[in-house]
Amino acid sequence: MKKVKKLLPCILLTLVAIATLAYAYSNIDNCTMPETQGEISFGIPKQVKFKRPVKEYQIKSMRVLEMAASDDTKPVILYLHGGGYRQGFQLFHWKMLAELSKATGCGLVMPDYPLLPNHTALEAHTLVLELYRELTKRIPASRIIIMGDSAGGGFSLALSEEINEQSLPLPLHIVLISPWVDITGGDKSIEEYDNWLHIDELHQFGLSWADGMDAHNPMVSPLYGNMQGLPPTDIFVGTWEVFYPDIVKCNEKLKAEGVNVTLHVGEELGHVYPLYPAPEGEQARRTIAEIVNRSAEETQLVLR
Repeated sequence: MKKVKKLLPCILLTLVAIATLAYAYSNIDNCTMPETQGEISFGIPKQVKFKRPVKEYQIKSMRVLEMAASDDTKPVILYLHGGGYRQGFQLFHWKMLAELSKATGCGLVMPDYPLLPNHTALEAHTLVLELYRELTKRIPASRIIIMGDSAGGGFSLALSEEINEQSLPLPLHIVLISPWVDITGGDKSIEEYDNWLHIDELHQFGLSWADGMDAHNPMVSPLYGNMQGLPPTDIFVGTWEVFYPDIVKCNEKLKAEGVNVTLHVGEELGHVYPLYPAPEGEQARRTIAEIVNRSAEETQLVLR
C-alpha cells in the first residue's frame, strides 16, 4: 500500500505532463481569439471555454488577457502563473481558471509577464505592479484577489508585499498554490518524493531570475519580506514537494506578523496539487472557489 501511495504523485504528474504537451503542440488555429483588434500573443486552448468575452491589451510591452466578472459584486482574480519563471500559461492553468470563473462568477486578469532567459525579476515586477495600479483605477482593490502557483505564487506574495510597502490599496485576498518563497531554499530530503522539482536546477533558475540581486531580496524571495498588514491569505501545499518546509515557515511568519492566514496541507501530495486532474485536485479547486465566494460575501457585508 505504501508503494502505491508513493507512486500516486508520479501518476498524477504524468497526467499533468500529458496535458502540458497537448498544449505545447497546439497552434494558434486551436486557440480562441479574444474579442479585440490585433493579433493574439498567447492563446486560450480551443478545448477551454470561458463564459464571457476575453479581451487582450498591453501594459507597455506586456500582453494581458482579461475577462470581466459576471457583475460588480464578484471578485476579479489577478493570476500569476507558475513555470519556474521560464514557462508561460499551460493547459492546466487555463482549465483551472475557466472552472473557477464558472463556479464563482469572478473576473480574471492573466498577464503574460516577461520570463527567462531574456527577462528578469525587476522587469516583470515593474510591469505587473503597473498592471495592478491600472486595475485599481477601474476596479476597487477590495474586489481584487491576487493568486498564483509555484513561481507565480512566490511572485504573488512578493507583489502583495510591494503593494503594501508602497501604500497602494491592498487586495481583498491572497491565494498561494505551492508558492516558491525562497529562490535558494528547498529541502533535499523530500526530493525522492517530489517528481517535479529539482533543487539544484531551481537554484540556477532563481539566481538567473534575480540577475545579481541578493537572493534574500523580497522581490525574488518573499519569505524575507515584510508581511505585516497583508490581507487574508490562503496557502496550499503538498507534503511531498521540496518547497514544503519553506512554505510552512512562510505560514508561521505570516501568523507571527498578524496576518489572517490558513494553510491547506495535502498529505502525501506533490507540487501544485490543486491543478491536478485528480480527485484531490478537484477538492482543492472547490475549496479555492469557496474562498473566492466567501471573500466576496464578506466584502458585501462590509460595504452595507
